[in-house]
Amino acid sequence: MSNKILHNITKLCADFFCKLLGQPSVSDLKNQLHEKNVQIQQLEEQEKALYRVISKIRASLELETIFRTATKETCKLLRVERIAVYRFHKNWGGEFVNDFEFAEPGWDDVETLGKNTVWNDSYLQEHQGGRYSNNETLVVSDVYSIGLSPCHLEILEQFHIRAYATAPIFVGKKLWGVLAAYQHSQPHEWKKLEIHFLSQIATQLGFAVKQAELLAQAEQKAAELHKANQQQEILFNLVAQIRESLNLDTLFKTTVREVRKALRADRVGIFRFDPKSNYISGEFVSENVLPDWDSVIAIKVRDRCFGEKYAIAYHQGRIQVLSDIYQAQLQDCHLLVLEQFQIKAQIVVPLMKGKTLWGLLCVHQCSSSRDWNMLEIKFIRQLAAQFSVALEHSELLEQSRFQADKLTHINRALELANSELEKLSKLDGLTKIANRRCFDEFLEREWNRLKRTGNSLSLIIFDIDYFKDYNDYYGHLAGDECLIQVARAAQIVLKRPTDLLARYGGEEFIVLLPNTNESGAIKVTSLIHQSIEKLKISHTKKHSSPYFVTVSLGIATQIPTAKSSAQDLVDAADKALYRAKQQGRNRWICATKL
Repeated sequence: MSNKILHNITKLCADFFCKLLGQPSVSDLKNQLHEKNVQIQQLEEQEKALYRVISKIRASLELETIFRTATKETCKLLRVERIAVYRFHKNWGGEFVNDFEFAEPGWDDVETLGKNTVWNDSYLQEHQGGRYSNNETLVVSDVYSIGLSPCHLEILEQFHIRAYATAPIFVGKKLWGVLAAYQHSQPHEWKKLEIHFLSQIATQLGFAVKQAELLAQAEQKAAELHKANQQQEILFNLVAQIRESLNLDTLFKTTVREVRKALRADRVGIFRFDPKSNYISGEFVSENVLPDWDSVIAIKVRDRCFGEKYAIAYHQGRIQVLSDIYQAQLQDCHLLVLEQFQIKAQIVVPLMKGKTLWGLLCVHQCSSSRDWNMLEIKFIRQLAAQFSVALEHSELLEQSRFQADKLTHINRALELANSELEKLSKLDGLTKIANRRCFDEFLEREWNRLKRTGNSLSLIIFDIDYFKDYNDYYGHLAGDECLIQVARAAQIVLKRPTDLLARYGGEEFIVLLPNTNESGAIKVTSLIHQSIEKLKISHTKKHSSPYFVTVSLGIATQIPTAKSSAQDLVDAADKALYRAKQQGRNRWICATKL
């Protein structure tokens, strides 16, 4: 007998005795072991699949990417025809989210759930999420076998749903939505492993939503902080400009431009009240506005409502914040003014000049209503406070400038007066030529200059012959006139601006000729002598012919050196004059010929 036959007989005997004893046969045990191994293998595969899906979910921080990945992977792993995500609203109604759905080929063209389809289940609304609030799943193998109401069944048929399994998605302790698996073509017996897998994916999606919300909050906080920092930087720069420059026109333009950019508003303007209007009228003196909206510059605004109803409140520091002018219950007269400027929402803060309400800083939203946040309101309030300081300082500056201009005019007048006095102090009062003081200063200056350059300096001293006799005979008035005419005649001869004619005393005159040698001085002397003779001023009391006024002249020339002095030059010319008088007057003598 072969071993195989013996093995079969032994197996049959063992199965017979197990049956008699009511125990599982060897074949049964082998089948159970095989099934158990298959289950364990399926469980391991599912765990691996779940791990892969969770890894992909956690690899992204973008909610749309997470849900697309999860629905696609879940659909393939469960081998169902569609996976969709339903999200609850605050009223426990809800909708299927378009971006969070995946369907297998052949069912993606069927009318989808994910066109943001609103599906308000009255039961879920009434019971605030129903079983899902208790973290329970819902499994339906065949929609036609569970006794659904006709209206409910009609909705399911609309989307060709034959079987479904759903698991709640919790974000923290809040029921956020439902992850749903759908079978369209036929009924489906859902296995425990499939429901477990669906629930685990729903749990991971809840974690992902929570993570995304936390990230969104962090990003929003960071964006708010960044915006706040930008606003503070703008505020800092504006405050610096306000302190550095008190030119109001520049400050106006800078302020409206930077504020509009910082708040991304449609228009920012500075409105100034007419000082004597009791806050009833005024105009915008500066603005920065987007091209889509009208300019309000220089448009006269007359608003009796403001003067009567609102001015006192603004004077006390009121800030008007309107998110929607049509929901603010404004008086008709005020509303008409706002409509005139296309305003839908606005922030208005007072601008004070000392204790006076000078005007308003206005931020306008013209395109639509707008919810202003606290950071924006705080920014405008801080800026208005600094701007009010600038207005007060500008007034003080204007007063200071007025006083400074007044003082400048006075100083200029004094300078002119002093200049005239200085000129007068150096002029001879009678002849209007330089006086002795002016000559002495000029001589000292030219002497020192020519001492450095090594050029010649010449001097001519002359006086009127027999002037005492002239004065005694013709009188002092005639004598004064004679001096004036002699000075004019001598002045005509001098052509260079560097040459100086001065009255040296009484009837004596002196001429200073810088950069002039002896021959040049002699030519000038001869011309002066002739110019005075041509006057032919009658002098009948003269002791010699001709009987009209003549002069005697002395000439001296030197090159200034450290060993000589200006007085030496004057003395030499004076000696030459004395010799001319000794020799009979009406002549000139050069010092070198003494």
